[in-house]
Amino acid sequence: MANFAFMSGTGNDFLVGQYDGPVSEIQVVALVSDAEYEVDGVIFVEPVNASTVKMHYFNNDGSSAELCVNGVRCVAKYSVDNNYVDSNKFIVSAPVSDIDVLVQDNSVEIQAPFPTYSQETVLFDQYEGIKSEVGNPHFLVPVDDVVNTNLVKLKKLIDALDLFEDGFNLEIYQIIDEKYIKARVFERGVGETDACGSGALCLFNYLYKTKQIENDSYILFPGGDLNLKFSEDKLILSGEVIYL
Repeated sequence: MANFAFMSGTGNDFLVGQYDGPVSEIQVVALVSDAEYEVDGVIFVEPVNASTVKMHYFNNDGSSAELCVNGVRCVAKYSVDNNYVDSNKFIVSAPVSDIDVLVQDNSVEIQAPFPTYSQETVLFDQYEGIKSEVGNPHFLVPVDDVVNTNLVKLKKLIDALDLFEDGFNLEIYQIIDEKYIKARVFERGVGETDACGSGALCLFNYLYKTKQIENDSYILFPGGDLNLKFSEDKLILSGEVIYL
């Protein structure tokens, strides 16, 4: 991996470097094992042209993922800082879709793909949940106390339901008021992480469209906050990206 950097997108930490060709799962796991920081994933950035870069993303267990929104935002800042593009507004090509990004210092905004969600509520134990998807699968579960809920135990309960063939990302959430939602996440192929951009998209989209929150709201993760809003039929997500 050439020209590597450790980056954090609202608490999601990544090893980011230039793409030099195909990599194996074993190579990714080795990079994670040798990394100076504990990372959620490894990202290779491939310059395509002056207005497009391609993102090659791997979870920290070496598996690939359809979408990592905070990873996209780190790729965006990394590409600007390394002069891969000629503007601060360009396209990151991710496995799920091409994503428009805007980089302004440490703030990175993306025009996100639209999530979908099931109209059927899944009832289990004393909980209920909603299946959602934005290229990758999510399960959204409201709880009374996000901080003190046993996330691992809850994940095992949901695993036993066999709702997803290839795993899923679990988001638990607590609505603080019409503009603020507290959340934690257990990511497929990673475990509990400090934030999840695609999870934030699924949460915001579902809660807004079911009239539980207002537009232009914030998802509060342990690693930081993400702002989400619908603007002119576009779904916009923004937040901070820094180097570790």
